[in-house]
Amino acid sequence: MNQAPTPSLPSPQEPAAARTLRHIVADEAQAAAAELDGWQQRYQQLTPGVFRAEVSQVTYGDVHVFRELTSQSLLEEGEAARGYVSLALPDVQCQGGWFSGYAMDGQTLLCAGNGRALAMRTPLQLDLAGLTVPMPALQRAMALAGGETVRLERMAPVRQVTKGASREFRAVLLSVLATAAIDAEVFSNRFVESAMRDALLLAAATALVGDGTDRNEPLPTIPARRRLVADAYQMIRSAPDQPWSILSLCERLGVSRRTLQYSFNEVTGLSPLDFVRAVRMNGVRQALRTGAAESVGAAAASFGFQHLPRFAAQYRAFFGELPSATLARR
Repeated sequence: MNQAPTPSLPSPQEPAAARTLRHIVADEAQAAAAELDGWQQRYQQLTPGVFRAEVSQVTYGDVHVFRELTSQSLLEEGEAARGYVSLALPDVQCQGGWFSGYAMDGQTLLCAGNGRALAMRTPLQLDLAGLTVPMPALQRAMALAGGETVRLERMAPVRQVTKGASREFRAVLLSVLATAAIDAEVFSNRFVESAMRDALLLAAATALVGDGTDRNEPLPTIPARRRLVADAYQMIRSAPDQPWSILSLCERLGVSRRTLQYSFNEVTGLSPLDFVRAVRMNGVRQALRTGAAESVGAAAASFGFQHLPRFAAQYRAFFGELPSATLARR
């Protein structure tokens, strides 16, 4: 087989690709294969009948999310790009296919990447959701997610996951695609794009290793939890416009996701990201009240809010008034 070409995913150092959702409908198998970014694939129709395929995909930085629906059984062959790994889950209703010699169903996480060849026979009605991510980034996310660490270069082609894990993973992917379809503008700023990328990496890591709840890792003491939250608070206050996410907080603080979430829930009663949003919202309010910002747009932007209509609605829900009313009372 020929080696796969370089994928159309940018590296972390390159400018981000457009976040507009691509939705393609094809009535021929190979035409559908050609539409999936980052892959060199060959499709052959195995069952008789009218063929229809729908491919939806969107890219955030160097993370590519896709969904593929086909109406006939296919033999899919191809190679994944080197340096990247793809994880995909069929819908729970998909029965009867196989992937690299393994039977697959809604609890079979399909794993391919780093230039390895793959072969899949799809069921009559395939509904496959997945993502393609750079291997180093996913390996780091797995270390922070908790659970048993898996070396990606030695990972088996399939991995059985629980029903809960499969539902959660597919729900994240389908939610991303649905949101991109109806509101692409919200992802046009680096804050949201980076947060989306990290959330997808963490979802992929959790699907592979679990959420760490079964580990015997001791939880931090009460003083340690308070120090952790205090350190996080100082980080967020010093750079409120940065794209803070669960993954970035874990990396900067050197803790697992389980430790981070437990500490925030215990100390603040909020999830880490709800706490970040509260700090940033209060920062905007203070800037509007003290005259540190001359306009609502300037205040919002300085705290990482770029989509003004959405921000105004969130501000009103949080404080009970529009940001323009806060500015007017200054």
